[in-house]
Amino acid sequence: MELLLLKLVALARPLISMRYGEAFFAILGIGLFGILVGAVLMRAAIQKSLRLSPIDGLILAFSTWVIARAVIYIDASYISQLAKLLVPLLSYIVAKNVIPDREEYKRMIFWIIVGFSVPTLLSAGLIASGNPGAVYTEMYQTGLLRWQGAYGGPHSLGHSMTLLMMTSVLYVSLRTMHEGERQGVSPRVENVLLGILAAIALFCLYMSAVRSAVLGLLVFLGLYGYMQNKKALLLSGTALAVVAVLSTPFWIPRILHEFASDRRGGAPELMEMGSGRPTRWANDIALFVKLPIDRKISGIGIGVRSTSEDDAVGGHSDWLRIVWDTGIIGFVLFAWLQILILRAILRMRGRERHVFLALFAAVNVMMLVSNSYNMRIQVSQLYYMILAFIEIPRRHLKNDGAEMRATTTSHDIR
Repeated sequence: MELLLLKLVALARPLISMRYGEAFFAILGIGLFGILVGAVLMRAAIQKSLRLSPIDGLILAFSTWVIARAVIYIDASYISQLAKLLVPLLSYIVAKNVIPDREEYKRMIFWIIVGFSVPTLLSAGLIASGNPGAVYTEMYQTGLLRWQGAYGGPHSLGHSMTLLMMTSVLYVSLRTMHEGERQGVSPRVENVLLGILAAIALFCLYMSAVRSAVLGLLVFLGLYGYMQNKKALLLSGTALAVVAVLSTPFWIPRILHEFASDRRGGAPELMEMGSGRPTRWANDIALFVKLPIDRKISGIGIGVRSTSEDDAVGGHSDWLRIVWDTGIIGFVLFAWLQILILRAILRMRGRERHVFLALFAAVNVMMLVSNSYNMRIQVSQLYYMILAFIEIPRRHLKNDGAEMRATTTSHDIR
């Protein structure tokens, strides 16, 4: 039953992000995840067995600190924001304990892609038809429209499309079959369908004009291509560079409006590049230094955007937000968690290590330069469910031409 519930969560999570029927899907997704957590805990109590690892320990330590901090500073705490931060992390533990092997993991990834296909196709249709409800705003610098599609804002659209494309590459990279088995749709047909869906997602990403999501996709493809096939990366990179140079009049005004020839207000100063990120980051650091020692240690609270009427936190960096929200202790625990995840990925083999290292690097780059995966639950929950693969036991599956025996990095708690 737990496995079925997990697949339903994987399917429902992308649907919850749509503006249409958001309340219904949100209740459905929260209810499914709550039931799933309850089922996992009940099974663990009955069987007296739960797979836990140092990564899980850091997740639980970070969660405990954040909850304790919220109780101590109850006046500066928001339950909804707390859930957005912790539910994705806890989803890692749940997914790892529910999925028995990598074949079932692949099926979960399949349902994530199916869930993404609905808002992706709907967004593309709304944008292509020029539906006014799919427009988020007009970009002041160039006068171009910034689109949100079926999502509640361009950032939700852009980061969702990037995650969909990265997940599709991951799915194809990890797809394996036992010898002699032929189940379901053939890999060739799957590849064609995924390619079409990825092309549509790329169109939606471009129309959203979310530059951090574009950067994350480039980091993912560049790093994965470098580790997999340097020659192919060189050839495709050269071709892409030629196309990019020839098409600069089309994408510069939308993606890099600072360099647009007809930009309103002229070229910005250095500190105002990237939508003013350098200025915002410097301001956030300066404000944090001024905080009392107790708030430096504990943070100002999850979702709190200012320390006073005059001191607003600019954001545009998940890592800075983690310091602000959870303090130095929370930042250290979260950074330690990322280090353990990276170590687990580096212990993986061949293609698995390549694709997950590329995914991990892309997400952390996006977190560094934007508010993308810290409080944006529509992508962060799926990201940590996807990451659960790094601690799911191996079975006798073929990968990169080598047979792998059953192993696990986790420990049963009995």
